[in-house]
Amino acid sequence: MNYFVTLRVFKTFKKVTYYTFLKENDAYTEADKFFNKCLTNDKISEQTDELVEWIRLIGEKYGAKERYFRFENEAGALPPKFVENNQLRLYIYRVNEGIVILSNGGIKTKQTAQECPNVKAHFRFADKMSKQLNALMGERRDKNKWKHNHQHRGDRINRLIQ
Repeated sequence: MNYFVTLRVFKTFKKVTYYTFLKENDAYTEADKFFNKCLTNDKISEQTDELVEWIRLIGEKYGAKERYFRFENEAGALPPKFVENNQLRLYIYRVNEGIVILSNGGIKTKQTAQECPNVKAHFRFADKMSKQLNALMGERRDKNKWKHNHQHRGDRINRLIQ
């Protein structure tokens, strides 16, 4: 499925600005949909609180370093991989240490996102948007090149979204 999307500022912290996707004709951004879903589900309130705290800590204290994200294909996810017993996934695109684009997600119940009916569509969307952003900037996300050029790439995204 093809989407026309725009980027919206979601939240700005000292070290990270979080953006999110808004699909054409949607009233809510992808991140808003995710949090609306999570905040109305009491069964995952602790996991939601933990995820929100990671967003705040990364934004205020740590910066968006790779170690704070899970990576599958082109997309990433929160919470960090070292956080145990939290099956909640918020899919993201990490541009650099200062810019992260939040997508959508849910409770992951299978080994991989591609197998899980709860997150499969959200993962695919985030992965597709990540690939599109990489293509738009004229480079692939091969890890070595990406690590060395992340600041340049962030500058280009800043120009694109302003």
